[in-house]
Amino acid sequence: MRTKVVKADAAPEALEEALHIKYRPKSFKEVRGQDEVVKSLQEVLKQKSVPHAFLLVGDSGCGKTTLARIVSAQLGVEPANLLEVDAATNNGIDSMKEVMAPLRYKGFGDNPRKVVIVDECHALTKQAWTSLLKTVEEPPEHVFFFFCTTDPGKVPDNIKTRCVGYTLRSVGFDDMMDLLDYVVEEERMDPAKGVLELIASESFGSPRMALVNLAKVHNCADKEEAATLLEAPGESKEIIDLCRELVAGQLTWERLQKTLKAMPEMQAESIRIVITSYLGACLMGSKNEKQTLRLLDMAECFSKPCNPTDKLVPILIAFGRYIYG
Repeated sequence: MRTKVVKADAAPEALEEALHIKYRPKSFKEVRGQDEVVKSLQEVLKQKSVPHAFLLVGDSGCGKTTLARIVSAQLGVEPANLLEVDAATNNGIDSMKEVMAPLRYKGFGDNPRKVVIVDECHALTKQAWTSLLKTVEEPPEHVFFFFCTTDPGKVPDNIKTRCVGYTLRSVGFDDMMDLLDYVVEEERMDPAKGVLELIASESFGSPRMALVNLAKVHNCADKEEAATLLEAPGESKEIIDLCRELVAGQLTWERLQKTLKAMPEMQAESIRIVITSYLGACLMGSKNEKQTLRLLDMAECFSKPCNPTDKLVPILIAFGRYIYG
């Protein structure tokens, strides 16, 4: 049976860094749930002639880019010589020509090797793939490629045949629980009973999603509240914190302004849905009439759907109604 260990002086604290970034594996031994892939990569790196192109396949958040970075580090590639390309937004031939141009030159520093990680590579256009083919087929001795994708069917066969391929599996429940237990202890968190098991079950085998969800619900009052928040759209810890401050009567207009300015792409209706979901969970757990009436007043302020053409105005009005009465 797994035993959760929490330090005796544990106290809830604001998270200073996103958990999925803070606890991203930096070495093979820190990677969870991909034992076969890790073992194979370690063997490949022992060879005299290391392959120059790798294809990493797997669901979103399972560790493809992380493994590519770890292998790069094992190859001795310095940070300045590591280039990551998001093919979802840089998928054309011109973008790839920009990537290819400097590869003819060796890297700066003690190690001349360079690495190119192409994330979401399935989004590359046919012309972009064609521009890569010659370099991938006959790469300079100092250049290595990592192609990461959730959709290998869209990767051209003539690229696949030139890569060493690995398929990452979804991380299992036990491995996910081990990760969550470790992070909870490190962060001195004390989640309610059943919350970690809920997160592990609802993260679809993705360690990244599990840690995002942990940050979102770790100080929920109970499993039911956590379940409600996990069903809500968006993954914004900031909005959840606003909800908590609103319910606690601690939310100020200045704090609201600061949070919304830091999240310019968040739609008003998405914010409203998260808030109403949170308030619904609070109402279901309300213990007395006074608290219930107060929560109902809050919920009433956020009950009207927001028109997207009005930007953030409707949600500002809703917050203002409650803050200023």
